[in-house]
Amino acid sequence: MAVGDRVRVTVYGRVAGYAPGDKGTVLRTPPPAVGGMSYYLVAMDKDRPDDTGVLFAAHEIEPDV
Repeated sequence: MAVGDRVRVTVYGRVAGYAPGDKGTVLRTPPPAVGGMSYYLVAMDKDRPDDTGVLFAAHEIEPDV
Protein backbone atom coordinates (compact mmCIF):
# COMPACT_ATOMS: atom_id res chain seq x y z
CA MET A 1 0.00 0.00 0.00
CA ALA A 2 1.11 3.53 -0.69
CA VAL A 3 0.26 7.06 0.42
CA GLY A 4 -3.21 8.00 -0.85
CA ASP A 5 -4.49 4.40 -1.11
CA ARG A 6 -7.95 3.70 0.28
CA VAL A 7 -7.99 0.94 2.90
CA ARG A 8 -10.38 -0.80 5.28
CA VAL A 9 -9.84 -2.47 8.64
CA THR A 10 -9.61 -6.28 8.53
CA VAL A 11 -10.97 -8.76 11.05
CA TYR A 12 -7.44 -8.76 12.53
CA GLY A 13 -7.64 -5.06 13.43
CA ARG A 14 -7.01 -4.52 17.12
CA VAL A 15 -7.04 -0.73 17.41
CA ALA A 16 -9.72 0.28 19.92
CA GLY A 17 -12.65 2.12 18.37
CA TYR A 18 -12.25 0.69 14.86
CA ALA A 19 -14.19 -2.28 13.51
CA PRO A 20 -13.72 -4.49 10.46
CA GLY A 21 -14.86 -2.59 7.40
CA ASP A 22 -14.09 0.91 8.73
CA LYS A 23 -12.38 2.86 5.93
CA GLY A 24 -9.67 5.46 5.56
CA THR A 25 -6.80 6.78 3.46
CA VAL A 26 -3.09 6.02 3.95
CA LEU A 27 -1.27 9.20 5.05
CA ARG A 28 2.20 7.86 5.63
CA THR A 29 4.21 4.64 5.60
CA PRO A 30 6.71 4.84 8.49
CA PRO A 31 9.87 2.73 8.29
CA PRO A 32 9.32 -0.93 9.29
CA ALA A 33 9.66 -1.71 12.99
CA VAL A 34 12.34 -3.96 14.40
CA GLY A 35 11.59 -7.41 13.07
CA GLY A 36 10.40 -6.06 9.72
CA MET A 37 6.70 -5.46 10.48
CA SER A 38 5.21 -2.70 8.32
CA TYR A 39 2.91 -0.02 9.72
CA TYR A 40 0.67 2.58 8.09
CA LEU A 41 -0.64 5.91 9.37
CA VAL A 42 -4.27 6.13 8.21
CA ALA A 43 -6.75 9.02 8.22
CA MET A 44 -9.98 7.25 9.12
CA ASP A 45 -13.23 8.46 7.53
CA LYS A 46 -15.12 8.44 10.83
CA ASP A 47 -12.57 10.69 12.59
CA ARG A 48 -12.35 14.48 12.56
CA PRO A 49 -10.39 15.93 9.62
CA ASP A 50 -7.79 17.50 11.93
CA ASP A 51 -6.89 14.17 13.59
CA THR A 52 -3.31 13.06 12.97
CA GLY A 53 -4.27 9.54 11.88
CA VAL A 54 -4.24 6.06 13.35
CA LEU A 55 -1.29 3.68 13.26
CA PHE A 56 -2.21 0.22 11.91
CA ALA A 57 0.00 -2.82 11.38
CA ALA A 58 0.00 -4.14 7.81
CA HIS A 59 -2.19 -7.14 8.70
CA GLU A 60 -4.82 -4.88 10.29
CA ILE A 61 -5.78 -3.15 7.03
CA GLU A 62 -6.31 -4.15 3.41
CA PRO A 63 -6.91 -2.31 0.13
CA ASP A 64 -10.49 -1.10 -0.28
CA VAL A 65 -11.28 -2.28 -3.78
